[in-house]
Amino acid sequence: MARTRRREGSRTAAAPSGAPGPASELVPLPHNVAVELLAAAVNDFAELHGIRVLTIKGRVLADQGLRAVRGSSDVDVLVDPSAFERLWGLLRSSGWTDRDKAVLVELPREGTVLAPHARTLEHPQWPCHLDLHRYYPGFLSPAQDVFDTLWEARSTIELAHRVCPVPSATDHWLVAALHATRSRDAVQLLDLEERAAERLSADMGDLSQRAVATGAVGPLRDTLKRLTGDTFALSTEADRLTALWRRRVESPDDLPETLAEQFAGASWPARARLAARKLVPSPRFAQAFFGVADDPLSLLRFYLRRIVTAPAKLLRILEAARRRRS
Repeated sequence: MARTRRREGSRTAAAPSGAPGPASELVPLPHNVAVELLAAAVNDFAELHGIRVLTIKGRVLADQGLRAVRGSSDVDVLVDPSAFERLWGLLRSSGWTDRDKAVLVELPREGTVLAPHARTLEHPQWPCHLDLHRYYPGFLSPAQDVFDTLWEARSTIELAHRVCPVPSATDHWLVAALHATRSRDAVQLLDLEERAAERLSADMGDLSQRAVATGAVGPLRDTLKRLTGDTFALSTEADRLTALWRRRVESPDDLPETLAEQFAGASWPARARLAARKLVPSPRFAQAFFGVADDPLSLLRFYLRRIVTAPAKLLRILEAARRRRS
């Protein structure tokens, strides 16, 4: 899927993937150009294989008036959950690799905030990453139901001269608000509230209805009440997931329920990989999520602490699994 550009003398032409000839010079794409081209290419690739995807965040939010115009660091697409693994396999056969080597088990049918939600992919010929989302954290309804709901109301945008499916402005506002809430970005959330009052003020009732339809009501209950004045009653399951969402947002470390949920839907080989990843996270994960310095001694100290605290964490996970079964 990836293509590079080739300069020969004063001519610039498209060249297929692979090593350039002796008279060719690789010309790196500017980052902003690469992001837009990759978004279009992924949409084209998915459509070619009959897979539904929605491009989210980035320039799409700006074009919909839901954020200020600024550069994007990567490409985000929300994938039909039923075709997620198939798209990943097709991309892998095209030279993409999983940066974090995440262990993704089957999603719970009732919805989740605990399972890993995306694969971050990279390719040697692209200067930006590709984030494939199989669900978006904060939509508490079942992942397939959420995607089908978003797809039914989808809009389109032109990226690199290709028409790409995107969430409607109302649905995309919910995506952005969930992202800001999960990131605890109060400034971004306030900006979204102000933009909703301007951009979506014609029908705030639709915002409430879409939040109910996708299960975003619990995580965004306070924000939605400020905007719409509506109060929302949650089902027992939605209330449970909302409580887990809040703990997940506020907790710097994984909850014991996270591994318990993933173990419940995993094969024994996958459980072994999950346990290994829990005990010995990758160096990049340790640096990104635990603030570990990028040097061998710091990483060694981190892994030794993980081993020492493993028995206590295992007991918490087993207790969470017992509660899940009861």
